Amino acid sequence: MNKKRLAIFFSLISVIFLTSFNRVAPISRAPTINEDPFPVTLHFFYSENCSSCSALEKFLIKIKKDRDNVAIEKYSTDNDTNNPNYMQNVELLLNASEILINKKTNEVPFLALGGKGFLGHNKTVEYEINYFVEKYSHTEQVDVVNKLINGEQINDEDIDRTQLDLIELPLLGVINPKTISLGLVAVVLGLVDGFNPCAMWVLIFLITLLLPTKDRKRIFVLGGVFLLTSAVFYFALMMAWISAVSLVAANKVFRIIVGVFAVAAGGYNLYKFINTLVKKEEGCEVTDEKQKGKLIERVKKIVNEQKMIIALFGIIALAIIVNFIELACSAGLPIVFSNILAINGITG
Repeated sequence: MNKKRLAIFFSLISVIFLTSFNRVAPISRAPTINEDPFPVTLHFFYSENCSSCSALEKFLIKIKKDRDNVAIEKYSTDNDTNNPNYMQNVELLLNASEILINKKTNEVPFLALGGKGFLGHNKTVEYEINYFVEKYSHTEQVDVVNKLINGEQINDEDIDRTQLDLIELPLLGVINPKTISLGLVAVVLGLVDGFNPCAMWVLIFLITLLLPTKDRKRIFVLGGVFLLTSAVFYFALMMAWISAVSLVAANKVFRIIVGVFAVAAGGYNLYKFINTLVKKEEGCEVTDEKQKGKLIERVKKIVNEQKMIIALFGIIALAIIVNFIELACSAGLPIVFSNILAINGITG
């Protein structure tokens, strides 16, 4: 009965905890006296031999199905007998791309709506297209491509220079750091970052040695202190990063550097993972066999220590040493999260 009550209690706590987070904030709408949505035209430049074009077209068709005010105008850039408008379409693409993205190109897929242009296709582009379709549905906009077609003059105020600071995260996908629930981001990144095999093996080894003692109190105390110390260590690391990042978070170049670092770190770890599978080596390469041997001896001494107070100090020191040594295994996500907090004005 006690176990059932405990399970129900934790289930209720979990539901309350998860529902306490705000959902991703909806895209803000500019105030307008017109309750009916404004018409939005998606000018889609494509090629039949382009897989990215096909993927983007499917996405645009879905938007059109969901919104009655959206229309799609297609411009083929294929040079063949079935496309008599080839020259006009390419010229229009060159002019539109130069004006909207400051890059004169005939690359496809290219999408223009209002005063915005998007080259290529990925999840970030999809997020931005959705954002500006929503924005232009409730805010009157100038159709730059339509102006080009009609030979009208393009003014500087016709260009929408709104920039979105977007980040792609595990499980959450593409997010806007300024609108998403920080609590939700913290939980997701914490769960992903928590599966750190480089530090987890020490905890597993510690529990393995403690289980035969059948001393539940000692198991929970030493294991709990190890986890608590690891949490405090990461908290201190995050506070240090936030203090440093908040000074330069407004600098777009710095955010780009952080993004490049995170992608590079992820790519490097993926390469190492594949390499270990091919060579059938151990997964963690941060610690060598000598370091692991020393850590194992420390764990054995702590487990065999009769005085609880000495064992506690030993486990605290062990947790700090392990997390410091193994920091290279998961430095990327704390840096990314620190940047998200700094963008939202949260400093240490």
